[in-house]
Amino acid sequence: MQQIEVKERIYFIPELFINLISNGSSFKIYESDETINFNKVFKDIKTGKFIIITNSKKIFADKIYKEILKRIDELIPFEELQRINSKDFSRNRKREYDKIKADLFNRLLVISKNDRLISFVEEIAMPYLASFCGEDPNLVSENIEFLLPYNFYLELESSLKDYIEIRTLKMNISTGVNVLLPKSQETTELFRSAFENLSIKKDQRVIDMGCGSGVLTLLADASIEQSKIYFSDILPEALASTIRNFEKNKNASFEKIEDRLTSRTQNNTIICLGSGDLFEHTEDKYDIIIFNPPWIDSISNNRSELALNDKDQKTVGRFLMQAKRRLSSKGKIFLAFSDNSGDSAVEKLDKLIEENKFISENEFSCKIQSRQSGRKWMRIFVRVLAVQNEI
Repeated sequence: MQQIEVKERIYFIPELFINLISNGSSFKIYESDETINFNKVFKDIKTGKFIIITNSKKIFADKIYKEILKRIDELIPFEELQRINSKDFSRNRKREYDKIKADLFNRLLVISKNDRLISFVEEIAMPYLASFCGEDPNLVSENIEFLLPYNFYLELESSLKDYIEIRTLKMNISTGVNVLLPKSQETTELFRSAFENLSIKKDQRVIDMGCGSGVLTLLADASIEQSKIYFSDILPEALASTIRNFEKNKNASFEKIEDRLTSRTQNNTIICLGSGDLFEHTEDKYDIIIFNPPWIDSISNNRSELALNDKDQKTVGRFLMQAKRRLSSKGKIFLAFSDNSGDSAVEKLDKLIEENKFISENEFSCKIQSRQSGRKWMRIFVRVLAVQNEI
């Protein structure tokens, strides 16, 4: 987190908002309900100030937010509206307009401390809030106050209320902002088939690489026993989602042991490796490596697309190259993929597997309806890879 000073008081800014809020920003603190005046708030926002709500009631923050929503065009300078509506912006008009609106919504700030919103008279608990804001849960410091847009908090609150039932696990899974819900029931079922085919189902070291919602970490916990199951992701908000889904579905409780959040379920020990790129935070070897990489050959434009898009299959290529050094001698990789980007993408995956001296011991696959334009069906599969024995 970065540190800023506002009115001789120190606040921290989580990763997601570092490009939004800085020491160079201008702030106005509204310290009680009595001082909240819509016209004054609007004037401050229009002149570029960030509004910090404190010692208030949530209902007043909601009223301000709804008023901003209703009168958003009044806050956009006339010159900006003219620019957006000009012919030069005919193609990007909506994107430009949405960007300006988002900037204005994000100017209403609230204060959090120890995963509690403290801006309001009645504090609101939100476990792992700092991590949902982009901070590694293993590194979050206690007793610090940080700022976040109220708009983001409302979006996060809504996102965590939305859930999908995973039939294979009979569990409800929800996620934070930027983290995809596991909508493909078939993918989870294919991974289950891979686990069911294992000859050894205890005393394993497992890692869910790119855990996302945590659905595959939960599947691993349901499929093996007396094992250590690790999870990691490039996004801290994915780690927070995984932890939350364990706590909701397994009644698990995480505590920091040797600088890593750790929990004990009925079957296994669950360990959060932290946020990073692929194997960045581990030098260990694993008996099972789970990886459900991005399937679409395209550039990622934002954090949420990192789980979807992998231009030129660079991520899965780097994974296979690094996994050679992280797999035990008889270890297995459970690797998911699809022909979503065409047969050529599958052919390239085959080549990457061969170049890195892996062999495919088994494959579980099915066809599902495609959401891609011009395609009715797509094939998804989970391959069980092992290190090729050298002659």
